[in-house]
Amino acid sequence: MAISKCRIQMVAVSMSVVSLLASASSFACGGDWFPEVQIDPRIRGVAEAEKTLAAGNYVAAAGSVVRMMPHIETLPLKGDPLSARAARILAVAIAREGGTLALEREVPAEVLGHWLGKTKSDQAKNLAFSVDTLRREIKLGEATPQKGDPGLMTELGEALSRLDSGQDEARAILESLAARDLVASPQGYRALAELRSQKGDQAGQKLAMKRCENMASDSKVCESRARRAS
Repeated sequence: MAISKCRIQMVAVSMSVVSLLASASSFACGGDWFPEVQIDPRIRGVAEAEKTLAAGNYVAAAGSVVRMMPHIETLPLKGDPLSARAARILAVAIAREGGTLALEREVPAEVLGHWLGKTKSDQAKNLAFSVDTLRREIKLGEATPQKGDPGLMTELGEALSRLDSGQDEARAILESLAARDLVASPQGYRALAELRSQKGDQAGQKLAMKRCENMASDSKVCESRARRAS
């Protein structure tokens, strides 16, 4: 079948237009070329993990972090806000799960390592990571129990309260925050309630538990928990 010369010219022009449009996306109006921008998928992943943590799904939040950054224990936090945010998520999740993370369905077996916390040794290692991570974050902000981010200080108090060796420091941090009405989470008040109870301060325990219940959206948040490591 013969094709007219005019039609051939029209097809050639159309192809040229398409080619120019495709190329235009890489150039500004002045003719400057801009490389294609690559967006780090971890940015959205960390943001989603923060939401998951806030919703109380601690294992899922921890699993997201370990999947995204399997070597997070060795990543430098200073100068890397994304890694620092991810490490904080994992640290808080560990503290609130008592050093045990049921990640079998969340993380590939080859990167599970000690995160499962199946032994007392692994639980202690996980909680040490939690405390150390939160301390580093606080140190970067030059914070103290009397000065600093109440959220971070509350989380450190929570993590320390999970360790027998951290009880006194946890109590000092959380009592200081409570005296200024700065305990930042119901979990922080729950930890304080348990610390007061251990000292025989039943009135203080009830007051802290009441504050926990007033802050929590789910009454289960304020249920008593067991320490898991020393």
